[in-house]
Amino acid sequence: MQVFLDNIVFSIQKAGGVSAYWYELLCGMSNSGLSVGCLNARPQSDNIFERNIDYHRFNCIRESWIPHKYLRYLPLRYSLPPAAVFHGGYLRVSPQKDILNILTVHDFAHERKLATKFPRGLANTLQKAYSIRRADGIICISNSTRRELLHFFPDIHPAKVKVIHHGIGNFFPISKQQPVSCSLHMDLQKKFILYVGARRHYKNFFMAVKTMELLSPSYHLVAVGGEPWNKKEMNMMEEKIAGRYHIFPAISQADLNVLYNHAFCLLYTSAYEGFGFPPGEAMKAGCPVVTTGATSMPEVVGDAGLMAESADPVLFAEKISALENENYRQQLIKQGLQRVQQFTWDKSVQETIGFYKDCWNLKFST
Repeated sequence: MQVFLDNIVFSIQKAGGVSAYWYELLCGMSNSGLSVGCLNARPQSDNIFERNIDYHRFNCIRESWIPHKYLRYLPLRYSLPPAAVFHGGYLRVSPQKDILNILTVHDFAHERKLATKFPRGLANTLQKAYSIRRADGIICISNSTRRELLHFFPDIHPAKVKVIHHGIGNFFPISKQQPVSCSLHMDLQKKFILYVGARRHYKNFFMAVKTMELLSPSYHLVAVGGEPWNKKEMNMMEEKIAGRYHIFPAISQADLNVLYNHAFCLLYTSAYEGFGFPPGEAMKAGCPVVTTGATSMPEVVGDAGLMAESADPVLFAEKISALENENYRQQLIKQGLQRVQQFTWDKSVQETIGFYKDCWNLKFST
């Protein structure tokens, strides 16, 4: 069985959850013993994950001379060997009838009108619908995403859809009694709430700032990653929590692990997720999680975190205040460390390969 993976996602993002997923899948596939080819590889990439890929281990194929910014919206334009597996990690399928199309669907934020507006939002929904209807097998990254897929596409047979959860990266507890190696210029002994990732649309970052207003001034907010900061966001921070925030637009995984370890908790205000990496990362590092009970969060956090009924600053503040009980906080940390053990990339990769084989046998076995 020959497998061809479409790396075009690395040309769409510089970082992000889909890139992290695709990178881990590539790493796992390179050690699987399968014949693996990569389409649209970019050895000189500006994507933080693709930079770390050793493409000498793969058969790399240039799909087309069409620029990636246009190619991303088109079906595969390269002819694959008969009975090959084509896995599109970001909404693309092949028009070939004699190959197996596997598609990973991450979320339905555009269909819910929660993400990018017209015309990009329309392009996303049309491309997704085209690919879903032509895929031989569909991977959903959570049960929540699977439910949404069958809601928006009730004609899709449920047997074609498999839930394969993401793994969680290399985060871990560290001893706070030992000197910490960290390149960040901040006092890690201050009590701080950690916010990680994108901030706009349904991510509800403004809710995190409003939550900080309700908490004691002894709490600081540390915001990591996400989009470039704009003037409106900076003015909001200065108006509501001046002198109580730190911004780190881009940091290493090692430094992020240090922040998770020293944070009072992670505050994840998102009202919608396909999976949600930061809560899993936080739990793996021994950091309590305060989030909503929306979409996939119960699957990731379960009873190991504090989930508000809705994205409401008052409810978030109440959950954070409950963590002042140190025994309760330590209990949640222990539960989080236990729960996150079920999310491994090895498990995710092996389940993906198993799904390839099941779908391949269904289509090509005589």
